Amino acid sequence: MKRGIRILAIDDSPFKRGEDRHTFLVGLLFRELILELSLREIIEVDGNDSTDAIIRMSTAPGIQGEAKLILAHGTTFGGLNVLDLHRVYRITGVPIIAVTSREPTEEIERALISAGMEDKIPLVRRNPPYIPVKTPKGTSYISSVGISYEEASRLVARFSIESKIPEQLRIVDIVARILEGLSP
Repeated sequence: MKRGIRILAIDDSPFKRGEDRHTFLVGLLFRELILELSLREIIEVDGNDSTDAIIRMSTAPGIQGEAKLILAHGTTFGGLNVLDLHRVYRITGVPIIAVTSREPTEEIERALISAGMEDKIPLVRRNPPYIPVKTPKGTSYISSVGISYEEASRLVARFSIESKIPEQLRIVDIVARILEGLSP
């Protein structure tokens, strides 16, 4: 992807399990590392609406046609609200990369079973497997749709400046934390 790329970075706000029914999903549009726009959506804790919320964000005025890449901080938001990477790409046409700083395990599937949400396991398994990526700050893990592993890993490494995850995700994580405790 060329220089000057606009990236929509997405993460969720912290919530209190057992108390909060909803939380915020925050989207920040960057031109490279320059913040240009912010958005937020409300999602249900352990719900099924994170995919639709990300699609709404990426097709919102000022974003649609501008964002050439979506960076998601993982594939679950608001607890066990599982993101469908294929559906986001199919509807928006925008490549998407989910990034984590820790090696994924079967922990999500165990949590879904424990919560009685076994119906979400096929979606977890449909998302591409996470693959390790060496960055200047250590190894992160990516799952992507609409972009080759080679290009995705180059972009993740290029933008991983202060941590193992891209700077855009580090910043959206900081911003999303500001909303902790606010009622959606």
